[in-house]
Amino acid sequence: MKSYKIVIPGGAGFVGRNLIRVMKEENFDMKEITVIDFSEKNMEYVKKFGPKTVIADLAEKGEWEKEFEGKEFIINLAAQISSPTYEPFYRNNVLATKNVIEAAKKYGVEKIIHFSSAAVLSVRKDDYAKTKLEGQRLVEKSGLKYCIPQPSIMFGPTDDKNIGFLINFAKKFPFFPIPGHGRWPRQPIYIDDVCHMVINMLDDFPENKIFSLNGKDIVYFKDMIKAVFDEIGGFHFRLYLPVPVFKFAMMTYQKLTGNVQFTTDQVDSLVAGDVFPDYPWWEEFNVKTTTFREGVRKMIEIDKAMGSV
Repeated sequence: MKSYKIVIPGGAGFVGRNLIRVMKEENFDMKEITVIDFSEKNMEYVKKFGPKTVIADLAEKGEWEKEFEGKEFIINLAAQISSPTYEPFYRNNVLATKNVIEAAKKYGVEKIIHFSSAAVLSVRKDDYAKTKLEGQRLVEKSGLKYCIPQPSIMFGPTDDKNIGFLINFAKKFPFFPIPGHGRWPRQPIYIDDVCHMVINMLDDFPENKIFSLNGKDIVYFKDMIKAVFDEIGGFHFRLYLPVPVFKFAMMTYQKLTGNVQFTTDQVDSLVAGDVFPDYPWWEEFNVKTTTFREGVRKMIEIDKAMGSV
């Protein structure tokens, strides 16, 4: 049994839910792991795997800080991905990070794996990118021993945004609208690969390291949609639309359904055409990577077997 004393702020989000699942599969002593998050709904999924769970808002000082006492590692996953206003980005990407750092210093936790984002390297700087960069800078200047992955698009079980949104849309409709020519490069990374990387970091901590965390292969958006269609099965087709028409269609869909999992900000990010630096993290951290198509297949299978959030 692997025994590490770990606290995971924001650990009931997408990355945290899967990290806890993979840690359980890898025979971790789950009693030594504490997950802190404000989402009671998401925490119900986390509880299935046996860690200690604490419901708290990390942007507010509180009793949750005591959970850092005696811990060896912090895996900071607290983040706000999307919002129509600035405040949630600031609270969850900056204030929460500041409070996590202060709790670490107060209770003597020296090592932190802080998940930043490839968005901080993007040509397009929205509120998400700006606040993620601000949070990253806080960690860099904290005096803690840090490792900062900057992941691009991650996907896997319990994902209700990004690829999860595409899968759910494809299950409801026989088509998917594609912005422009569809040759928008993506570097998707399967979440289990990320989880195994984090686990291997615990054995050999890469002190004061910042690196791009991208999928091994570049996949065009139109080909991602085709792979999703193939794995879902049945008749589907790709509907190519001018980018402004695509954005209008997505806004209309959001208003009609109340679904805001794929926002116009994400559309702008998609068509920016960013290709992030290629760093062979899979070699450094000894991870066998998963292709996009294989990852979509696994994602559908695991969600079906366990029931997603």
